[in-house]
Amino acid sequence: MKFTNKIFLTALFCAFMQFCSYAGESYTLYDGYTINKVNVLSKRTKPELLKKYFALKEGDVFNSALYENAKNELHDLRISKKLSFSLQPREDKTIDISINAEDGYYIFPLAFATGGEKSAAGLALATGNLFKRGETIMIFGGMGKDGSMLSFMLKDGRNTFLGAAKNMNFEQRFYQGNWINNDGIFSTSDDKEDFSDPLAQIYTKEDSFYLQYSREYGPLKAFISPQYRYIRYDKDFASGNYSTVAFGLNYKKNIRSGANMGALFGYGLTDKEESLKDLPIPIYGFSAQISYENGGDWTGANFDISKLSASAQSLTELRNRHLLALQIRGESSFNSPFAAQVRAQDLLGGQGRYSRTLFGRYGAGASASFTYYLLRNNIGLLSLQPFYELAYLYDGGYRHQSGTGASISYKFWRFPFPFGLNYTYNLSDSSSQASFVFGAKF
Repeated sequence: MKFTNKIFLTALFCAFMQFCSYAGESYTLYDGYTINKVNVLSKRTKPELLKKYFALKEGDVFNSALYENAKNELHDLRISKKLSFSLQPREDKTIDISINAEDGYYIFPLAFATGGEKSAAGLALATGNLFKRGETIMIFGGMGKDGSMLSFMLKDGRNTFLGAAKNMNFEQRFYQGNWINNDGIFSTSDDKEDFSDPLAQIYTKEDSFYLQYSREYGPLKAFISPQYRYIRYDKDFASGNYSTVAFGLNYKKNIRSGANMGALFGYGLTDKEESLKDLPIPIYGFSAQISYENGGDWTGANFDISKLSASAQSLTELRNRHLLALQIRGESSFNSPFAAQVRAQDLLGGQGRYSRTLFGRYGAGASASFTYYLLRNNIGLLSLQPFYELAYLYDGGYRHQSGTGASISYKFWRFPFPFGLNYTYNLSDSSSQASFVFGAKF
């Protein structure tokens, strides 16, 4: 197993050394022309707003690659029923760009449900373009065996506001070898079904509230996130205030919103017809993020908390739209108390469902998944997604958790959340989990 993990990590590292580039429909014939005019026709959104979000401006030199990226940015707003573009070259080596946006507003509910050894349910209300600004608003509430939560999101152009309040009541169980049970409102697995000999059990109550503001600057995004977190234990443990403030940077290149093949939210999926076509050559995308979280007297916390994390992801969209995703992540909690330490679950790829996880002071993880489309047509998408993921944790010694499995799901174009089944096999302790998900991303 250790030899297999080393081979996997080596291959993953080599894949990240690729130079990410974009290839789309060719308009190189007009490269070097000067953009004379950008004409926008819309029904609801002000044309000036769409021109603001269109990267190419009047007076710029036309570039085919930049033109493709500019079109994708307007598609990613997800506010139009239809969106079409055309080019009109002129004899004086200038060119006009015309954009026709058949846009409107939308409001609809989205249901969410999970099932397995534990179940949970929730409901979201998504709205967009109500104020003719291309904005998206979502309110989400849900509950499960371990607690309940309420969250909201507002995205207005390049600004995004997030907030969430959460109340959790669960039993924290400790096992030999730094294993603990996974908790979470939408967790589908229960360690009591597989493991009956914990070293200790502590009833835990956690109340938290966090806000996040992020601002996009082209491919770069900066964010800051204050969080209130108070934890109470029924035994002599580290009860108290764990409030922190986190801030960080995120960079992405050639990664579309809702990629691959579908919008996260939106009244219309304007690029569906284009997305159903095969690509001329594969597209490579890349993203990276670094963040730092700190808490202490200055945040009202009863403990000194520090956490540094970094991650990177590579996406390869093949000619037939199948998607290969590779991810690495590292995190250090320095000398933070147990409740703020690193969890293996946060270092894995997020594909698997596990009843237990490891904890430690610092660690690193990697994952690989492949989305294979068994069916893709004008109605929806049927996909199979096998995955493999692993994480190493250190706390006086190195321990690792790894798992493999697959998800199969179906997604309607006009109902953007999938439903399907997930199976995960934990290679570290030989346990397995089967669960279903409806209305959420695997």
